[in-house]
Amino acid sequence: MANQVRAFQIFYNLATRAALDPDFEPLDNSSNERPDWYEYWPIRRFFAGAQLEEETFYGFFSPRFYGKTRLKAPQVLNFAAQAGDADLVSFSPHPCHSACFLNVFEQGENFFPGFLDVATEVIHALDPAFRLQGLCNDSRNVVFCNFFVAKPRFWREWQRIFSRIFELAEARGSRLAEVLNRPIRYVKDDTGEEKPAQMKIMFMERVPSLILSSRAFRVRCHAPFGMPLSDHFVGRLPDLVALDALKVAYVETGDAHFRQQFVERRSRLIAAAVPGMSQRPKTGWAKRLWPWS
Repeated sequence: MANQVRAFQIFYNLATRAALDPDFEPLDNSSNERPDWYEYWPIRRFFAGAQLEEETFYGFFSPRFYGKTRLKAPQVLNFAAQAGDADLVSFSPHPCHSACFLNVFEQGENFFPGFLDVATEVIHALDPAFRLQGLCNDSRNVVFCNFFVAKPRFWREWQRIFSRIFELAEARGSRLAEVLNRPIRYVKDDTGEEKPAQMKIMFMERVPSLILSSRAFRVRCHAPFGMPLSDHFVGRLPDLVALDALKVAYVETGDAHFRQQFVERRSRLIAAAVPGMSQRPKTGWAKRLWPWS
């Protein structure tokens, strides 16, 4: 039996409304009362008043979904409808970003210096026992840009964590509010437009990957390596697949040999794909690898 899917696309004004994929359900955020929370705000409002059906997938996509994935709504809806007993179906873009980093927080540090320290503080507040340095994400549980649909059992955990993050960020005068609301330089990779943003948005985007790393939810991914690659990695798909395979082997066996092989092979790939980047300094346990960071 096919799954029911409700996939929304958020719009902010007449221009973004006109550009929506007609097969997604439009989600109006034109009032945009809290632009500092980006897509989280309309999603939060939706869940505040929605009656959810337990076996229905729900998803919320930004206006830039097609530009990042080259997927149209019918492809999303049809794939999710056939996802069987999955709790979440991912349409995550940026397979090169996923493959080249041990986890999504290391990837975030590359683009937003200081992000890793913020993430470490916030995760400690959420779960003092969790050690971020031990996290290894692979293509089975990486979700960038909130490009996924999920059933309510996942969304309930998502809401629990996000509500706590919201409380921390809104607690004026606290240390965690300061780091979560710290401004960052955020440049859209497809237009070059710079937008105001805070660390909290980049942290929250990576929370689904953190949740999925627990293996508490069943995941189905739409062709992770079928998504567009960054220019530096066009033609290097076999290397990216190999890096991901080494991370999968490390996660499944715990054998540090696979992690070491990943680090060594990644260094060779970066040296070949992005000349000069291998000489960049390390920041904590994250290595700056990308030219626009």
